[in-house]
Amino acid sequence: MIVVLIASVTSTLSAQKNVDPTGTWTFKAEQAPYEYNTGDIVIEKDGNEYTATIVFGGDYKLKVPDVKYEKNEISFKVYIEGESISIKGTVGKEAIDGTASYSEGTISYKAEKKK
Repeated sequence: MIVVLIASVTSTLSAQKNVDPTGTWTFKAEQAPYEYNTGDIVIEKDGNEYTATIVFGGDYKLKVPDVKYEKNEISFKVYIEGESISIKGTVGKEAIDGTASYSEGTISYKAEKKK
């Protein structure tokens, strides 16, 4: 019984560790408009602050200055074609599962970390 409890506590503590979100993540949002449904999210950390750049089609880059990251949850807002889009996601070691919410609803996206 004690071994099971220790294993459970150890598992819970390791699951709560923050995953490092920095790096390049290739995303796919199948319900987004064609020109915005795939690309890369490049997340960087400077001191205690996170920033991101979203790259669509290899050459359209969108800077994201105010990225919040806490307890494996990432969030930020971007403006595309005058529309405010709230991006949220749960960061794992190899993938981010999240949503993008805007005036017409919410769509899902998935990102995989580039090696």
